[in-house]
Amino acid sequence: MNQTVKLKAEQIARLVVQGVPKSRIAIEMGMSYDGLIRITKTDEYLMIEQDVQGRMLGQMDAKLAQRADLRKKMDDEMEDDAVPEAWKIVLDNLRKKRDLKTALEVLDRDPKRQFAKGAAGAQAQAQAAAAPRPVIDSAALSQAVADADITHELLQKDKLKTKPAQA
Repeated sequence: MNQTVKLKAEQIARLVVQGVPKSRIAIEMGMSYDGLIRITKTDEYLMIEQDVQGRMLGQMDAKLAQRADLRKKMDDEMEDDAVPEAWKIVLDNLRKKRDLKTALEVLDRDPKRQFAKGAAGAQAQAQAAAAPRPVIDSAALSQAVADADITHELLQKDKLKTKPAQA
């Protein structure tokens, strides 16, 4: 195989590895389909194609690893910020009466599963229910209820005083 044919074989191998049909390659390279097939059947071409595949797979693996690292880094950074931001969106949308679908989907992806729907949400709620609850002193609770009753009575009296007379 001479130098010109080797260069063409390298180009053909790159296109074949990329998934371009051989009929299209023949048109793009300005050669007959039979000439292309003759080149692709030689042992030297097959070695060149394997070499190109190895290089392309190595490049693809490197890119995939880089993307995985970038995604992990972004997930780590966003994990703590996503839920408060989703709550902000939910509240803003409730105030403005907009569509809440996106914010609710973000809450479903909460890493702590506090706001998830379905089985994941039920599991998180069961874990929360199993956690020990704080105990309130009965005397303090009684005092709080008595204070609430007094406040309620005062508000009712104030409401009656400020109510305008009806004609």
